[in-house]
Formats: sequence, structure tokens, C-alpha cells
Amino acid sequence: MGLIAGESSFFITFSRDDRYRHDVYYGPKFAISMGEKEEKMLRNQSQLYDLGTVNKSQKGYQWVISSRAECRELIELIDQYLEQNSSTAFLGAAKHEAYENWRSALELLRPGRQLTADEVVELAELRDGINYIGATNAIPTEEIKELVRAAETEQNVV
Repeated sequence: MGLIAGESSFFITFSRDDRYRHDVYYGPKFAISMGEKEEKMLRNQSQLYDLGTVNKSQKGYQWVISSRAECRELIELIDQYLEQNSSTAFLGAAKHEAYENWRSALELLRPGRQLTADEVVELAELRDGINYIGATNAIPTEEIKELVRAAETEQNVV
């Protein structure tokens, strides 16, 4: 759990995609990136929890979990750890707040659910509290709102 608390990043990713209901695709992601020498450790963690994949990255290796089901399993593991270790420093860390927002986002992303336009906007707003180091190619929340509203208007016209 120390590796997750210290080195992980939680994300909600968005991309423009008119094949989806609101013209955007969205999904959860968890990642730990480390240097070349840590490949074995990342693979061990992935195998220990039976979650995600380890991939070569620009600067080394990255353990990534991006399926909704596996992200839910990770939440169960983290919550179980927090229940058993109520005095952990993780609870006071900024990353814990990011985790709580990510956890809330996964509540919206339940299997089989189609999000309403308002829920997609809520997801984008939760993302802002998770991804505090924004990717250069990230779609701003205001643009997501515009895309969702435009798609909603189109669907109401048809």
C-alpha cells in the first residue's frame, strides 16, 4: 500500500469521440510510473494484486489499471487497507483527496450505466479534483460541458 500511497496517480480521462452518446469517451485510470530498474517491482505488484498491466514507458515502466472492473477491485483493496490502518498518513495527504474524488467518479461509472449529460459534467468536475497535474492534451472541463450540451441539443432535435 505504501507504493500506491506514495507513487500512484489517479485519473479520469476524456477524449473527443462522436461514436459515444455525449460525443466524449471517458474512463478511469490508475498508474504508477518508475524508472527502468523498477520493472520487476512493478510486475510483482501487478501480479500480487492480479490487476492491470506493466508497460514500457518513455522513462521506464508504468503499471496501469484502466478497466472499470479492475479499478473497482483496487478501490476495495485501498478501502480495506484504510479500515485496518485508520492512523495511516495517507489519510492526511493530498493524494487521499484525489483518491476520494476518483472513488466518487467510479461510483458514477458503474457497469451498465449510461451517464446523463449532467453526470458527464459532474465527472469532468470530479476529474479536476483528481488530476491536479493536468496533461497537456487534456480537454478542459468547460469544453467538455460545451461538447455534452451540443450533443444533447442534437439528440433532442433528431
